[in-house]
Amino acid sequence: MKYATKRRSRVALAAGGAALALSLLVGCSVPGAGSGDGSSSFKISMYDPVNLTPANTWDYNLSKMLFTTPMDLDAETGEPVPAAAKSVESDDQLTWTITLQEGWKFHNGEPVTSASFIRAWNAAALGKNAWLQNGSFNKIAGYADLNPAEGEAKTTELSGLTEVSETEFTVTLTEPFGLFPYLLTSNAFAPMPKAAFEDIDGFGKKPIGNGPYSIDNAYEPNQPVDVTRFDEYQGKAGNAEKITFVPYQSQDTAFNDLLAGNLDIVYPVPPDRLTEVDGLVDGRTAVSKIPNLNYLGLPLWDERFADVKVRQTLSLAIDRDAFTEKILNGAGAPASSIAPDTVVGAQEGVCGACTYDPERAKQLLEEAGGWSGEMVLYGDQYAGRDQELQAMANQFKKVLGIDDVTFELSSYAKHAEIVDAKQAQGPFQLYMGAYYPHVSDFLGPLVTTGGYGNKTGYSNPKVDELVAQANALPVEEGLPLFEEAERLLWEDQPIIPLYYGYYTAAWSENVKSVPVGFSGLGDLRDVQVN
Repeated sequence: MKYATKRRSRVALAAGGAALALSLLVGCSVPGAGSGDGSSSFKISMYDPVNLTPANTWDYNLSKMLFTTPMDLDAETGEPVPAAAKSVESDDQLTWTITLQEGWKFHNGEPVTSASFIRAWNAAALGKNAWLQNGSFNKIAGYADLNPAEGEAKTTELSGLTEVSETEFTVTLTEPFGLFPYLLTSNAFAPMPKAAFEDIDGFGKKPIGNGPYSIDNAYEPNQPVDVTRFDEYQGKAGNAEKITFVPYQSQDTAFNDLLAGNLDIVYPVPPDRLTEVDGLVDGRTAVSKIPNLNYLGLPLWDERFADVKVRQTLSLAIDRDAFTEKILNGAGAPASSIAPDTVVGAQEGVCGACTYDPERAKQLLEEAGGWSGEMVLYGDQYAGRDQELQAMANQFKKVLGIDDVTFELSSYAKHAEIVDAKQAQGPFQLYMGAYYPHVSDFLGPLVTTGGYGNKTGYSNPKVDELVAQANALPVEEGLPLFEEAERLLWEDQPIIPLYYGYYTAAWSENVKSVPVGFSGLGDLRDVQVN
């Protein structure tokens, strides 16, 4: 398999693209948007990144401007295309050869070489460093040695990384994985210069990247971060000379700053402002359809949910159309499979019990022997979650005649603790955001045995086998196996898909159309200042 030129996807991008949801965490009001200073610049809301070392942060938009990874996602197809790499190739999906673009430099003038990537990935994979995205490297040979279950690691380097030359290195995985180029689009796989390791804490505040923009001021909690276009960048240059990333605690505060002329781009618009946003900004909005799934997990450890008919009954009793329209204000689409249609390998409507069918729901529940006792729904304290759970409780009461339906909201940490400890006595609401837009990154985590997102305890050896076989094949060859695995999944119905979340961007008159893409906001280099 070779990723050196653009390939066409079998799945078209739906209107709006796809995105990873951002939480806006730190509040402040920013005087003077880009249109006020006469320069080619704009201000955009963000969440507080805490750290800017590539594999030690969950930041996305700012990091994409500071660093360029080996691969990037094509804006039209969502497939991986070369970025810092010239090509990524493999004959067996086990050993991959990465050939880098020549002549690229970090912002301090240091050349970007194979060693720049190898040193960064080794640091991220070393367990004792405790970087946030350490797990992203678990498919590379030697990861287990850097993350022993007990004691100290006896090595600090991944055995699967081998430098061939300054512009070529190989990556050997623990098992064949045809989707490895998708992983290389993640910010975790960015390179780092030698200078980073002279002061790693300082680097996390003011990183030296290889991306289209360089950082001006060191990061400080709750304070804006300014970046300037890097004129020696060898890839596509940004339109704006400068970009200011402004952290917010409240989405409403950010949106109000946009309306007041103190901000140019807000993403995402608060859900409770969606019905009025177009009128307030004169239609300057775009909707992103992100690779995510909001769903109900089912406690398969509870014998009351052992019969698949009970699990299908609950799914059939939910009116997803009404739910997304009235509760979400259109900030989502009814889910009928494990992944939205912007995801490669997605199958619309494959979940047979993911339609609203009250009569069939009642019939299946009767065949299963009915329901007795209390049913508790569980959720975290994310904004609007109480309305979502109340709506589902009402439908279970109305459609199925289950009178004693309650719900319990907890902090995110407590909710996770309840689910992980298998203490839930009823369905629990969860969210899955994929790292990349491919159905493998839904099936693998959510429903394979031991998947990091498998919270129900579901296990089907045939599903595991199909997903493993598909992962080991080139992308196109694996799709039929992924499709078969998902069809088997819905015969068991271990989870209940609810909706795919939508996120809306809004912008000021200072900038032209703002793109949305497969990773939230689209490429900020394309934003033009009026």
